[in-house]
Amino acid sequence: MSDSWHKTETDVDAEIHSGDFWSHHRDELKSGEFWADRIKKLRGEPVKRLEVALENMPLPASFSEASIATRALIRDKRKQGEAYDEELALLYWLAAINSFSIPYSEVLKEPGYNVMESIPGKKLKGLPFSYKSLGYEKLLLNKTDIKWLIENWGEPDTHTTLHEMHNDVWVEYELKLKGKRNQQYEESWNSINSSAYGNRSLSESSQSSKRSNGIKWLVITASLLVVYLVVVWGG
Repeated sequence: MSDSWHKTETDVDAEIHSGDFWSHHRDELKSGEFWADRIKKLRGEPVKRLEVALENMPLPASFSEASIATRALIRDKRKQGEAYDEELALLYWLAAINSFSIPYSEVLKEPGYNVMESIPGKKLKGLPFSYKSLGYEKLLLNKTDIKWLIENWGEPDTHTTLHEMHNDVWVEYELKLKGKRNQQYEESWNSINSSAYGNRSLSESSQSSKRSNGIKWLVITASLLVVYLVVVWGG
């Protein structure tokens, strides 16, 4: 499979990754081992759990699993009296990026995940935001997460989501995906029509052939009848 989604740089990269990603998951399902099953076995190994979760982004469950693993890392460092700035920043980043998606796209009449998947990970990671401007109230963070954030970073100025903050990017990719869907529909429709026309042509050709054969035998029969009448009545 190609690089993880969060490493994709272009629209083409994201599209290729999507194809590889779902092909990989189909193979896993056939073999009876899905990533969600594998990650359950890593509850006592937060580092490995985090790795598996990041590999399966931007699935909604991957953000949840990555956050659980990161919280475990933070708790371990807090117990040992160690700094956990990097882990806290990762926990907040996961919540922020996850807030870019919405459950359902009214434009596409599809899950919002489909739009999220079509956006290159590096483009999404490059969207500017800060704790002060994004806040925590509208993000998927629990009470303990928020307590840690306030203890370390203070109170933010506002509370919003990345979806609201950068809605222009969402709309851009939503419309791109709609264009692709329309093109796919048109190609499928043309293919169906072409196939139907081809079958009709064959059917018409067959019927024409049958009509031609019928006329031929009618002419032959009429000719024989004329010969018979000449012989019988004209002799």
